[in-house]
Amino acid sequence: MQSTTNTPFERFAFAAAILLSLFAILLPILLMLCIPLELMKVIDERIGHILVYASMFIVFFIPIFCIVSAIKIEHDHIKALDKAEAEFTDIVVSDMKTLPPNWKPVKTVFIVENVVIANDYLKTFFWFFRKIVGGESKAFSKLIARARREATVRVLRKARECGANAVWNIRYETSVVQTNMSQDGTKSMAGAEVLAYATAFTVQ
Repeated sequence: MQSTTNTPFERFAFAAAILLSLFAILLPILLMLCIPLELMKVIDERIGHILVYASMFIVFFIPIFCIVSAIKIEHDHIKALDKAEAEFTDIVVSDMKTLPPNWKPVKTVFIVENVVIANDYLKTFFWFFRKIVGGESKAFSKLIARARREATVRVLRKARECGANAVWNIRYETSVVQTNMSQDGTKSMAGAEVLAYATAFTVQ
């Protein structure tokens, strides 16, 4: 079964963001180290303008690239979750503690799965203004919902590997991954972790 996370585009976007950021940081340093001061005075002004414009383009391109990549990754993830959930419709999922009286479970397995979904620039941008006025943050609600669905799919995938056709008493634990944004202790949401655990078994 195809994974719903760590897709080829997701790996590409992650690597590209790192390389672009390193290039934007190292470009001025490389120019200062590789081009002597005497040569800098001789270089035509047009070449200097080209280098400046190229640096500005990279600096502005990085956040745009990250935002577009985040939107695509989220869209692809939701689409993959829809497909995965459709493949597990034959497995009965319930949060009830007790079983129906006519059920006879065999091959009982306790399953624990977790996932951490990272935040992105776009959600952080909206979160900044949401903190000012208050109210529901729909962007973070969708983020936690994605993490919850992903954790459920991983439980179902593990149950399928164990040969189970029922997942019972499923429970969720949610936590927020935070990072320090400044020296005054202000924190920002970096991601959401959802841990799902349940008992899987085969019903005869």
